Amino acid sequence: MKADKLDFAVFLIVTLCLLGVAAGAFLGDPARQPRRVGYLYPASGALQNVWQADIHNPGAQEQLTFSDYGVYDFDFSHDGRWLAFADRSASGSVTLRLLELPTRQLRDLLDCVAADAYCTTPVFSPDGKWLAYQRSEASGVSYGIARIWLIDMSSIGYETQPLIADSQVVGHSPVWSGDSQTVAFYSGDRLQPGILVYDIIPREEDAAQLRFIPTSHGTMGTLSPDGRRLIFPEVARRGEQFFTHLQLADLANKEFAAYTDPQGPTDDGGAQWSPDGALVAFSRRYLDERWTPGSQLYLRPLGGGEQDLTPVAYDSRYNSSYARWNAASDMLVMQRFPLLDESGVSNPRAAPEVWAHDLRTGASWRISQDAYLPQWVAG
Repeated sequence: MKADKLDFAVFLIVTLCLLGVAAGAFLGDPARQPRRVGYLYPASGALQNVWQADIHNPGAQEQLTFSDYGVYDFDFSHDGRWLAFADRSASGSVTLRLLELPTRQLRDLLDCVAADAYCTTPVFSPDGKWLAYQRSEASGVSYGIARIWLIDMSSIGYETQPLIADSQVVGHSPVWSGDSQTVAFYSGDRLQPGILVYDIIPREEDAAQLRFIPTSHGTMGTLSPDGRRLIFPEVARRGEQFFTHLQLADLANKEFAAYTDPQGPTDDGGAQWSPDGALVAFSRRYLDERWTPGSQLYLRPLGGGEQDLTPVAYDSRYNSSYARWNAASDMLVMQRFPLLDESGVSNPRAAPEVWAHDLRTGASWRISQDAYLPQWVAG
């Protein structure tokens, strides 16, 4: 009888453990977690901090950072565990800090004030191993031209070093490929403007580790998930005016093609490649009878043409020029600006807004007003 009771107790404990593990796996599944969006707020305030909101309950906003001098910019790790942010200091410098979201533990990621440097624009690699950022060294009473640096997130003390050892290689606005093998950034070299594409490890034995894409536009493009292609903005001259169109670079074959028509009645930019590689989101303002005061957001299949464009949250009153994909490639978060009020009159008190769009249902809704630079926290 005692053995039966012991067996039953063991059985009960094992069952409860298995149920706990199953419940943890069920609730911990990213697909079942609330889809959260982070952003800087308030845009109209003297200083901004990082806030987050559940897209299904936008009214329940939560402040994540409490900077005394404001946050410059930020990024979330792809697993939703870490928030890296550029924290302004009393001296005017900017340093990098790290917040562990589950525990809310805050730590210095890199003390740029002590290093006499100006550090901004942290960007996690999708695998979480690296963090790229912009760093300018002090030069007299100001800071020099920015270079791209890397932090090894798996190292003790978060070891950091320049992405490229040559101090003459300068640049800004780093982006990662989906496989975490490639970093691209816009070169700050005035004599040779363009985009530099750097493979952490060369993809082929005879492949160049650093490649240069000439463009005078001044802004970064978007890498394909496999890092083999790049869509980037380029300047097009039409008569006496200059506009922007999108170019597609095949990095492996060293081939270039127009992704959007350089002579069409359009002004394009802000491209973002979906993580599954199937779609490209970009902003466009038509210059013909379809003209709107600001840009609208469109989706286009990678191999599609002008006839395959799909507008996202189209509203002629708004300018929509910044969007980010979620990991499943079925939702977008975007920054929008209401240029006109509901009567179609110029809106002098307008502030940027954060919106979400669900590709499966076609629904769009506002997450926050007076907020900008939206990013997915996870999912």
